[in-house]
Amino acid sequence: MAGNIFKLNPEKMIHRVATLLTFCPAFVIMFPLFLPLRAEVIKLEAKTGDIFELRGRKIQPGEPLILAWLEKRAGLATVDFRGNHYELKANSGQPDFLFLGLDLGLKPGQQTLQITLWSDHQEKEQINTDINILARDFPKRKLTVDPKYVHPPPEVQERIKREAEILTQIYNQTSPEWLAQGKFEIPCDGQLSPNFGQQRIYNNVPRSIHAGVDMAIASGQPIKAANTGRIVLASNLYFSGNTVIIDHGLGLYTVYGHMSKLLVKRGVMAERGQVIGLAGSTGLSTGPHLHWAAKINEARVDPLALLEIEF
Repeated sequence: MAGNIFKLNPEKMIHRVATLLTFCPAFVIMFPLFLPLRAEVIKLEAKTGDIFELRGRKIQPGEPLILAWLEKRAGLATVDFRGNHYELKANSGQPDFLFLGLDLGLKPGQQTLQITLWSDHQEKEQINTDINILARDFPKRKLTVDPKYVHPPPEVQERIKREAEILTQIYNQTSPEWLAQGKFEIPCDGQLSPNFGQQRIYNNVPRSIHAGVDMAIASGQPIKAANTGRIVLASNLYFSGNTVIIDHGLGLYTVYGHMSKLLVKRGVMAERGQVIGLAGSTGLSTGPHLHWAAKINEARVDPLALLEIEF
């Protein structure tokens, strides 16, 4: 693989700062890369000559990481991290990177990343490195909502359980191909609240951690797919209302909730920028907005991090 080419784009940086978020300038490069000014990069070299890089905005709860295979000498690399097993095959036509999710509820401390290199069905080398997960503080917020969402009545308990099982099945599936194309885009023009990881206190009762970001937007306004992928859910859920989930491949999903109307169906492909629904306030919601979230398998990660990756 060719060396990295970094190119500063000041206009894009100014635009992102204007949204009250801290993004960094864009880069042009040969493989996915996180783009913040203080990105974490861990280089892993094997005696075989294989080289990997682990990259992320910061190595802390709620962050997606990318493990890229830069120099290939082995035929197969197997990766084990936090109980999950991955495979990267050299010269297979498949992506030479994978996503590792650090769930927002992950406790700080050391986690071991293990990479095993194989050639001709024989183990050639094993790389073990300890990844130090930094502590992260999340805000809290009190909200007043319909009591049925704080203490769901008995008649909806079975529905909630069934929907939770469906979501688990979805996130336990990993599409081996990379379905996304180009950069991720913000899904609507609403006013952004960077409230990822916020502890919600509903009607003075501590409840769920907010696993996404909210964008205030008028009801009926278009919501777009952040990138190309397969629609794996387009349905009304008790808590998130009219919801769409898009599978972008390699275990990466984006979630769009509380819409007033769904404009796609499960099983079809959605293109980046395609309108998938209209904004609303269905489900557990205090007003018209989009709840945008991302998951890597079942790890809840900040969707805004996706905007900082070049593909």
